[in-house]
Amino acid sequence: MTRMNGAFLWGVATSAYQAEGGYNGSGEPQTNWAVAETRGDVAVVGGAADFWNRYEGDFARGRELGLNAFRLGLEWCRIQPTFGREPGPPPPFDFAALDHYVAMFTACQRHGLEPVITLHHFVHPAWLGTDPWLEPATAELFASYVRTTVAYVSERLPRPLRWFITINEPNMLVLNSYLGRQFPAGPRRGLATMTTASSQLLRAHVLAYNVLHDLAAARGWEPPHVTFNNYCSDLYWSDKLLLDLVCARERGVARTELGPYIGGYARDFERAFKDARLPLHRDASYYFGAVLKRVSNWIGCRNFDASAFAPLLDAIYASPRARLIDFIGLDYYDPFAAHVFRFPVIWDHEFKNRSFRAWMLATITSKWWDWRVLPRGLHFFCRHYAADFGRPVLIAENGMALRRKPQAPARRRGTRRDRMTRSQFLRLHVHEVEKIVAEGVPLVGYLHWSLFDNYEWGTYTPRFGLFSIDFPRSLERNAVDPDGDDASATYAAVIRAARARMDPGADGPGLASG
Repeated sequence: MTRMNGAFLWGVATSAYQAEGGYNGSGEPQTNWAVAETRGDVAVVGGAADFWNRYEGDFARGRELGLNAFRLGLEWCRIQPTFGREPGPPPPFDFAALDHYVAMFTACQRHGLEPVITLHHFVHPAWLGTDPWLEPATAELFASYVRTTVAYVSERLPRPLRWFITINEPNMLVLNSYLGRQFPAGPRRGLATMTTASSQLLRAHVLAYNVLHDLAAARGWEPPHVTFNNYCSDLYWSDKLLLDLVCARERGVARTELGPYIGGYARDFERAFKDARLPLHRDASYYFGAVLKRVSNWIGCRNFDASAFAPLLDAIYASPRARLIDFIGLDYYDPFAAHVFRFPVIWDHEFKNRSFRAWMLATITSKWWDWRVLPRGLHFFCRHYAADFGRPVLIAENGMALRRKPQAPARRRGTRRDRMTRSQFLRLHVHEVEKIVAEGVPLVGYLHWSLFDNYEWGTYTPRFGLFSIDFPRSLERNAVDPDGDDASATYAAVIRAARARMDPGADGPGLASG
């Protein structure tokens, strides 16, 4: 099994668009979310957490917590910006923005934090139009952006960038665009449209993977660690299918054999999941979710057609490299289909309901603060994926949401049905990380989502931050939240103790050597 040398990565994860601020306003880079903001369908991103200007202080906070890694993004919308919302040809690169990213990443390294760079995190530039991932040309445009951007930035850093996530959660991007409709998209929808978009997104990953490795080889840099990360799911067809497709050629599978190959891995995954006997929350809504999973598996097994992924497969089988992921990146929240529903709640709808169908879905589907907490599931996915793919695993996101609306009274407590605090959540999950490592699973890092509260795809109500922010009154980072919980101090304490147990000779945070 492949391993990576260097210190275990203890860190936090952020997203450029959700944290930086400065998008979609007058004279600001325009994204595909701009029209939805103007219509009032979603909250305006505005200044977000102003990470664009406050990064130095945030890196210092990370260092003070004892972290040695920080996931952050390069934002395509800012790097190749347009300031109108009409589709058009690719605009010039904004090298002033790239210089700002150089300064940001230099500060990150100076504070002893390994940058883990996301190249695409759900949003795209407005000039690409509404549905660019349904178009074949987008993958090449993305590869061009990656080539220019990473070459420019890495050449100007104290040390070239080494860790990359090309596409963040492609499975959730297509689900929320073409089935759930929470993300801006055109009129096309359904499973066929989701498959088309998935194929083009992963094709973009394949092209970017080769660009990043070619750049490193040409310039004599250390080989990079490159992957895409999925939102972890126990529904094979929503998560592991995509990884199995990308790894098919590497495993020696001919294109003509992809049907039986995928069917076999789907059955293997379902057997392993049942054998794990995870203690899912079996309330009344559980049974509706369980039926949804059985129906989805039946549809997937009966209707999977590899030819629907032809653009992706063309890229995979024509790639100069058979290996197309260097590690497994997984985002672990509540990945269980049986938990997708909740008892009906009508008072916490976050978005404008355009139809009775939308109102019903918002009423019965789990929100961020309804996600169940099950650390043992994290253990299952890390162990199973590491063994199945022979790759190290990076927990690229893991976090818990409290519900606290902007402009609520400053002392208003965050709400969760289970009454769990973030400190309790952190203790449970860091303990599980220790158990995973002790078992010999090649886990290389844990990145908590997130360092501070931020914009959560149309709303500021879900609160994920180790440091709370009192939107919109202030953007100051508060160590103690309105519940009286100091999650940042808890995280510092639990990783300090975990580091001592996992590596008794360690004297503090260090950088991964690759």
